Amino acid sequence: MPRHVLRRAVPLASTVLLVATLIASGSTKAAAVDTSPTTFRGTTPSLSSIAATDHQATRAQSSGNAFESEWLRTHAIEGQEPEGGEAVRQGEVAAPTASKDVSVSPGAYGLVRSWQGSNHFDSRYSGNGNQFSGEPPDQGLCATDTRVFEIVNSVVQIYTTDGKPLLAGDPYYPNSGPVGITLAQFFGNPPEFQRPDGPFGPTAFDVSCRYDAAVQRWLVTSEYLDLDPATGDYTGTGGFYVAVSTSRNPLGSWNIWDTRTTNNGTEGTPNHHCSSGFCYGDYPQLGFDANGLYVSTNEFDFFNGEFHGAQLYAFSMADLVAGRAHPTSVVFQNVRSEAIYARAFTLQPVISQPAGFVDAAGGTSYFAMTQSPLVDGNATGISLWRLVNTSSLNGSAPNLSLTETSVPTGPYTTGVAALQRPGPTPLLTCENAPSCIGADNPDQKSPLPLAAGSGKVYGAWLRKGVVYLTTVTAVAGPGGAEYSASGVRWHPIDLHDGVAWFALRPSTTNQSVQRVNDGIVDVPGENMLFPSVAMNADGEGVIGMTLVGSHRYPSHAYIPFTTAGPTAQVEIAAPGVGPNDGFTGTFDGGYRTRWGDYGAADVAPDGTVWFANEYIAQQCGFSRWYADPTCGFTRTFFANWSTRVSAYNPR
Repeated sequence: MPRHVLRRAVPLASTVLLVATLIASGSTKAAAVDTSPTTFRGTTPSLSSIAATDHQATRAQSSGNAFESEWLRTHAIEGQEPEGGEAVRQGEVAAPTASKDVSVSPGAYGLVRSWQGSNHFDSRYSGNGNQFSGEPPDQGLCATDTRVFEIVNSVVQIYTTDGKPLLAGDPYYPNSGPVGITLAQFFGNPPEFQRPDGPFGPTAFDVSCRYDAAVQRWLVTSEYLDLDPATGDYTGTGGFYVAVSTSRNPLGSWNIWDTRTTNNGTEGTPNHHCSSGFCYGDYPQLGFDANGLYVSTNEFDFFNGEFHGAQLYAFSMADLVAGRAHPTSVVFQNVRSEAIYARAFTLQPVISQPAGFVDAAGGTSYFAMTQSPLVDGNATGISLWRLVNTSSLNGSAPNLSLTETSVPTGPYTTGVAALQRPGPTPLLTCENAPSCIGADNPDQKSPLPLAAGSGKVYGAWLRKGVVYLTTVTAVAGPGGAEYSASGVRWHPIDLHDGVAWFALRPSTTNQSVQRVNDGIVDVPGENMLFPSVAMNADGEGVIGMTLVGSHRYPSHAYIPFTTAGPTAQVEIAAPGVGPNDGFTGTFDGGYRTRWGDYGAADVAPDGTVWFANEYIAQQCGFSRWYADPTCGFTRTFFANWSTRVSAYNPR
């Protein structure tokens, strides 16, 4: 479906002041309290008590595949990225060249912990199996010195720092390992899919988590969409949740707030005139500083995908920590980027430890935006946004402003589909065989190349006044692939995916931003997907990623990263053992092979750098899968992704 965004040439540098439109009870004011359509849902029981509940599981857990197959086929949502940012194609625009080619090492330098996190079995079979088969995994990860919190798609798990899971598994599958609790349980909702054919509750996804050591609270956000309870059809309404723990213990209770993003003039929302009558706040991303918690979204029309721009919500951190039902808040609507004369797309919050919070200008928080998704060919700049006077969130009349500075950079572009090593793909085999599921679907070559995303900022970290950013970029050389216009056929091309990184130093006294450094790092012939970044106080950090190629299964990898940039070869934290085999690459999923929306990285107060990414931890042939679609509790009928949690500390 068309997505409407202006596309023009990219100026090398520009600065623009954007004034917030503040909404309070449907009126416009210069400053306001309770400006977002947010309601308090209440306080959860302790997560430990939720996990300890006797589930009374039944065999209905493994039923409903036929219904779900039809649902997945008919409920794809448009609006994953705005029009523009087409991947560099052979014979069109010259792809960027890497500034640093690196090799791959199995030595895992500086790796101090690593374990398999939640996988698709956990996500699908948590909550008595009453979950949809979500793909790809939306990776959330945050940590302290004693606990690691992982939230992925439909499942929540908490670990000790040596990898012991603390939320019990499902008693129906005693040998499957810990499954965790569902997002529906976490947010106090009914199951999203009571198998085999309903009823239905809201479906939640696009999750994020952070730990704020300054207030000793865990922070979680998640998008959700409302479903018709009887049919499972989308109603067009939805929003995002904000959850804040009531103590330093993530296993305890949490306060939950609900912000509606339909933005059609109902339920206290502004009217953004989405043509179908329903707007859709996609891809909520979580940030925070000493004064506020921030959530950015990308707004689309729910039913036809037209793009309206980024929305930025700012909430008083003090009010959230105190559990106030009506936290002070401000909304920036339909933010425009003057750097590219278009609606802004994905304002990625820049994360820091409390020691890195910026007090200048009454409190400043940063957000970053790549320009590649909104231009054709190569981008030559990146945008850094400042939200200033955040301390005013502590009063009754918040007065915030948002500014953009575009900084010239070396060329980079959106990624290309990534080849993966051949291996058994039983779901795809079944889709290609009418005798298996009774459908005559096109015969696709296996394994399918993996989507590299839309080129957003995937990692953003602030240390000692310097902002470090990462994204995926296509680079010259084999390793990638291109799909046909129908999405069914693909062929190799002379491009593959590397990681573009940027180091920017914003001034604390004016709007200028200095480009300290930038570059592109790649592994020749292989693909580096969905990079995250974090750096401790000593300047030691990592870029976490998935590494995959025609001779490598999707693997959990990282490259050491310091203030000078990538410093060594790519290290394999956990090698993949099979190819991806998920429904998004099939007829049921619309022939768009998804591989993650983002990785995650964080720094614990002790300086350990934690990171998590998607990889494939299992391999299962067709005969075994046909007899047992879980392949021994390692996958499900529709997907086989896993996540990996790792800790890095070179000391």
